[in-house]
Amino acid sequence: MIRKSLLLLCAFLAITAVMICASGAFAEDAKATENAQMPEQLTGEHWAYKEIRELEKKYAPEKRLPEASEGKTCPIGEAAGCFISILDKIVKQSKERGEAIPHEDLERIAALRKALEGELMRHPEYLTVREAIDKMLEKPEEPAFEYKIGVNGFLRGEAVSNFRLKELAFAPGHSEGRLVYRIKPYLYWHPEDYLSIHLEGQGYGYTGSEHNSKYSLYQGFAEFKIPGQDWFALKGGRQEFLYGSAFVLGTNSFLGGLAYDGGRMRIKPVAPLTIDVLGGRYATPFSNGLKGQIAGGYASYAFSEGNVAEAYVIRDDGSASHHPGEHIDIWGLRGTAKIDPVSIEVEPIYESGMVLNPSVGGNDHINAYGGHVDATVEATIAGYHNSFIAGFAAGSGSRDAANGVSVRREFRNPDNDSSVFGDAHVVGDLSGITVSGHHASGLQIYALGWSIEVTKKLRFSATGHYFMANSVESGFSRDIGIETDFNVAYQINDDFSLLFAYDRFFTGRFFSDASGSGKDIDYGYVLFQFNFDKTKPKARKI
Repeated sequence: MIRKSLLLLCAFLAITAVMICASGAFAEDAKATENAQMPEQLTGEHWAYKEIRELEKKYAPEKRLPEASEGKTCPIGEAAGCFISILDKIVKQSKERGEAIPHEDLERIAALRKALEGELMRHPEYLTVREAIDKMLEKPEEPAFEYKIGVNGFLRGEAVSNFRLKELAFAPGHSEGRLVYRIKPYLYWHPEDYLSIHLEGQGYGYTGSEHNSKYSLYQGFAEFKIPGQDWFALKGGRQEFLYGSAFVLGTNSFLGGLAYDGGRMRIKPVAPLTIDVLGGRYATPFSNGLKGQIAGGYASYAFSEGNVAEAYVIRDDGSASHHPGEHIDIWGLRGTAKIDPVSIEVEPIYESGMVLNPSVGGNDHINAYGGHVDATVEATIAGYHNSFIAGFAAGSGSRDAANGVSVRREFRNPDNDSSVFGDAHVVGDLSGITVSGHHASGLQIYALGWSIEVTKKLRFSATGHYFMANSVESGFSRDIGIETDFNVAYQINDDFSLLFAYDRFFTGRFFSDASGSGKDIDYGYVLFQFNFDKTKPKARKI
C-alpha cells in the first residue's frame, strides 16, 4: 500500500515537472502551427477568404476582396485591408443606427482579427477602429439581449454495476439502469441595462429501475444596478451561487442543481476588485435533502486574464438532520496563474465551527483543513490541440471519525459535483467514504488527465484518480481505489451536444475489508444536452 502510494506520488511529481519543463517547447510549436496556417496568398477556398466574403455580403464595405478564381489568389495584406474596411463600416453602422451585431458575425470578426493580427497592425487605419472593436468583442457584464425565452436541460441514459445510483453506495452484485432528465423552461428579460429579471422552472427526475420526479421553481430573481454604473449590483430571489472552480460553492449541475432563496450584493470599488456579500436558505426540493442557511463574502482581484487572487469566508449550517448550534465556518483562499501554455490553480481552506458529538451529546469545535492544486498545460502537437492535467486534493480526517466518535477534525465540502472527485460519484467529497457501515475519514486524491481536440466539434479525454484515506478503523487498509474516466464529447451545434462516457472504479483493499467484496464498479452513460430559445438581441454599445 505504502509502496503504491509513493510510486503514484513520484509519478505525479515527475509528470508535472516534465509538463512544465516542456511547456516552452510546446508554446513554440503552437505559435509555429498557428502562423503556418496563414499563407502569404489566400485562395478562394481558404477559410479567411470565405469569412471575409460573408461579412462583405452583409455590410457592403467600400473596399472589397478581388475575385479569387481558379489559379488566382489574394495577398494577405490586401485581405487585411478589406477586413479593416468591413470593421469601419460596422463601427459606423453601430454608432449611427444602434443596430445589434449578430453573435455569429462577432465570432467571425474575433477569429479573423486573431489570424490577421500581424497584418492588421501594419495598417494605420486599423488603429482608428481597434478600440471600438475591442469594446464590441469584450464579454459584457450586462446581457447582450433584451429577452430570451426557451427551454434547456439534458437527458442521460446511464447504467451501473456493483453500485446503487439513488444512494450512491457500493452494492456488490447489484446492477441497474435508468433515464435521468433535467428540463428547465426559462425567461430572461432585460428591459434596461440596470434591470434583469430571470425566471426558470425545473423538472428533474429519473425512470427505470426506480422512479422519481420533482417539479418546481428553480431560479427566480431580479438584479438591479445603478443606471450607467457597474460598481454596485443587488440581486434578490431564488438563485445559484457559483464561485471559483465549484470546489466549495457550485451548482451540482450533473444532478438536480442547487439554489438558494436569498440575495447577493456586488460591489466593485476599483475595476480589478469585485466583492460579493451573499446569503440565503437552501431551496427545496432540489437541495438533496439539505436544510439550513448559508451566508458569507467572496472577494476577487483580477490582475489580468487567468491571473486572479481570491479570498472568502462562508458560514454554512445546512444539513439533512440539523442539531442546535451546528455550523461550519469556511475560510478560503484561491489563486490562479496563467503563463501560456501553463495554468495553475491553488485553493487552501481552513474550517472551524461546531458539530455534534453523539457520544457526549454536545457540540465539538471543528478544526479541519483541506484544498486542492491543479495544473494544466495546453499544447498543439501534430496539428491537434491537447490538454494535460495534473491535480492533488486533500481533506483532513481522524481516527475518531473513522470509529464513529467525533467528526470535528474531518474536512467537509458540499457535494456540488466538483471534477476533483471523478465522474462516477463513488466518492462525493473530501470528508471520506462509507462502505457497509465502515467509514474511511479524510481523503487524498491524485489525478492525471489528457484530452485532445480531434476536430472543432469532437473531443476525447481520459482521466485517472487515485483515492487514499487519511484515517480508517484498526486493521483496515487506507487504499480506497483508482477511478478511470473516458469520454467522447461531440458538439453538434451551439444548442445541442452529445457525451459518451465510461468509468471504472477499481476498488482498493478498503472495500474488501469493509464489505467482504473486492468487485469493481462500472458506470457508463450517454448524455444529450439541448437548448431551444427565441432571443431578441440588444445593440452592443460602443
